[in-house]
Amino acid sequence: MRRERRAAALALAAVLAGTAAFPASAAVQAAREPAEAGKSAAELNGYTEERWAALMDNRLEYDEIDELVHSFNPAIVSAWSGFTDNIRLMQTIRDNLHARQRDMRQLKENAKAAGDQADYGNYAMQEAILSATAKGIGASADKLSREVSASNRPLRVAERQVSVAAKRLMISYNGLRTQRAIASESATLYRRLRDDAAQRLSLGLGTALDLSSAETALMRAESQLVSLDAGAAKLKKSLILLCGWKEDADPEIGETPAADAARLEGMDPETDLRAAIAKNGTLIDFRNASHVKSTTSWELRADSEEAMNQNLLVNLREMQQDALAKQAGLDAAQSGMQAAELSKDAAELQYRMGMLSVSAYLGALKQYQAARTELNTADSSFFEALELYDWALQGNSSVE
Repeated sequence: MRRERRAAALALAAVLAGTAAFPASAAVQAAREPAEAGKSAAELNGYTEERWAALMDNRLEYDEIDELVHSFNPAIVSAWSGFTDNIRLMQTIRDNLHARQRDMRQLKENAKAAGDQADYGNYAMQEAILSATAKGIGASADKLSREVSASNRPLRVAERQVSVAAKRLMISYNGLRTQRAIASESATLYRRLRDDAAQRLSLGLGTALDLSSAETALMRAESQLVSLDAGAAKLKKSLILLCGWKEDADPEIGETPAADAARLEGMDPETDLRAAIAKNGTLIDFRNASHVKSTTSWELRADSEEAMNQNLLVNLREMQQDALAKQAGLDAAQSGMQAAELSKDAAELQYRMGMLSVSAYLGALKQYQAARTELNTADSSFFEALELYDWALQGNSSVE
């Protein structure tokens, strides 16, 4: 099933491109100039055929988010399109000026051959003006064409922010999806337990309290399922819109990658600070902003910039400590899960042997499901903590 696209969300569109209308399909669909004639959709969009096929399937993978946002988020694509259209226009003007320059050169040579000094001087002047103008516009176009430049920095920052938002949504969505699976299994267990309690009561082997406890547990599990389904649906809708699908699309969502504890070893806030400073939009804007040229002003500016740098360093250290804490939390959750599983297995055996009441068995099951939930939450939190640090190095961090 091919990927479906939609118009951009109004709020995001307003931020990135005013009130411009966005295409139903954001990716480049056809050649924009003679040099692109005959190229495939993958080539037109800068991808290999294999990668393009992966992006165009009806499945969203975590490692595809950056590319999906860049190539398919309508607001992002529209903003980049306007930027590149301006570059193309400047290049066209440059080429036209060079053509006129050649015309003037020919006229100049003709005037020289005819001995017309007045026309020769005029054409020579026009040729020089056209040459200088074409050179200036060409230099500007070349500067704007750089993959990383001050001119396209706001677009790159906006794109990174949208990508980070989409990744956080996917982490949350998959966390809810796992929680939903746990709740579904719980409901199945509680339903069987309720039926068992009802049968025991009919045989005079159980109590009304046991049946009531099982029914209450089942109702809570079913209610939780409804709530989780509603929450997951909202998260999925927001996620796919950011990645370029239409509002009514229903793509498959891949799993969030497993947290890699080895990434903690690579965290060094003091060393990583330079990379974080180089890409931080707030700091870049501050350095590029106009300031009063005086000794006092320069000193204040330097002090302010240093304060922001130190704040960023503090934030990196806090993110590192948070990741370490989340790792410890995950270790504790894994230990808790092992203990809860042993308790659940023991309770199940006792229940089958008639040595444990329904209510007591329910208690053991609830503890087990709570441990599974804690493990799921801890795993997601640890992965997100690792990502937050990396996102900060890419410029997505406060300097306050």
